[in-house]
Amino acid sequence: MSQDQAQDQIRSPAPREEFIHHRSVVRSIARGQVPLKFAYAGRAAFTHDTYARTTGYREMMTSADHESRVLATAPCCGADVVDMAEIGPGNGAHSRVLLEHLHKQGLGIQRYLGVDFSAALLEISAGNLRAHFGDALAISTAVWDVESRPTSVIESWRPARGRVLACLVGHTLGNFEDPAGVLRNVARALRPGDLLLASVLLRPPAGPDEISMAAYCTAEFRSAALEPMIAVGMNANEMEFSIEYRDGTFVGEVTLPRGAQLDDVRLPSGFTFRCFMSRRFERADVIRLFARTGWALYAADVASDSDHMTVVASRAEELM
Repeated sequence: MSQDQAQDQIRSPAPREEFIHHRSVVRSIARGQVPLKFAYAGRAAFTHDTYARTTGYREMMTSADHESRVLATAPCCGADVVDMAEIGPGNGAHSRVLLEHLHKQGLGIQRYLGVDFSAALLEISAGNLRAHFGDALAISTAVWDVESRPTSVIESWRPARGRVLACLVGHTLGNFEDPAGVLRNVARALRPGDLLLASVLLRPPAGPDEISMAAYCTAEFRSAALEPMIAVGMNANEMEFSIEYRDGTFVGEVTLPRGAQLDDVRLPSGFTFRCFMSRRFERADVIRLFARTGWALYAADVASDSDHMTVVASRAEELM
């Protein structure tokens, strides 16, 4: 490694994130369920970036064109919406396309805030957006574990006047342990009148579709799913990984044929734990979910040619 590469590694948030989350990942493994947020932190951010560039991942993602059209035609939307806070922007690829489509719909976003659990992934997404938009878009980032508690990061960033458009798109909502808790936290981080653009994937009526299953059966996905365990010292060759569709949810599990020793935790041979979960929704359940977590719905539309559902909502005056 050259001196410049060593300095880049020191400056990068990835090693620091792995150190901070190491014990939490080990405890999660021992409990049998590893939250998906750890698959985006530390060096896992770069593994996710590789997976997010695959054809299978892009084909499965919700449509930025559909998201932008539903927002633009919602009665609550207006040309005054120029500040956008995106929660979970991934590597920024979907964010870039969404911003371009919003511009075509007459919504010229001028300021952008990327919010994520992972500082490393925010560095990747913000870098990609700055390379594409240059000075045309003022880009900021803030770390927030939206699954934990409300935060002031959006309030501190917001302009003195005007509404904020919060985005929870690309099926991010389906990857949380508790979607209802996340929506409540987002509602408490915004003001009445602020908008939320969200998109999810619905349950296929005849079981898992080929596109979704194919996206989860690649070497890139396996690497992304296993990276948090590798980061805490496990060997990829000693983990048996499987992905199944159960009751509307894609579930990835690891089995340890010979067990493992992680710090002071001994995992017995045959130990199995969940390391990936991505749920699909029923349309009626999505509407009920927003209604009971502090949101007033203005639009809820399912794309005619896919199972992508887009919701436009505003934070209610009185939170649930």
